Amino acid sequence: MVAFLILVIAFIGLIQAFPFSQIMVKTAENSSKASYLAQDKLEQILSLGYDNIPIGVIETKQRLSASSTDYLYYFQRQTTIDYIDGNFQVSASSTGIKKISTTVYYTNNISKTEKSYNISTIISQR
Repeated sequence: MVAFLILVIAFIGLIQAFPFSQIMVKTAENSSKASYLAQDKLEQILSLGYDNIPIGVIETKQRLSASSTDYLYYFQRQTTIDYIDGNFQVSASSTGIKKISTTVYYTNNISKTEKSYNISTIISQR
């Protein structure tokens, strides 16, 4: 009888832990997807070459898919490009250095709040 009680208590604990672990896995998955989506956009822009990369907001914050059945529907991305000076401060005029910043937004499954993943890189004129 005591052994059965111990097994029931252990089983109840495992049952309660399962949904939480599923939420944690989904949160990690969304974070990984956000990093891949940001890196993808960064690579697309870098492939254009310095002279073909325009300054300003390249991509406004918007959903990556219009279809709610597509996993990209739950992600939003914004990309901006600025001139920067030697001190990495934004400059109004051409300095021969551009900063590309991409931010991907998604919802955290635990807190139901918006999270973001930002990646930036610098490209210089040759």
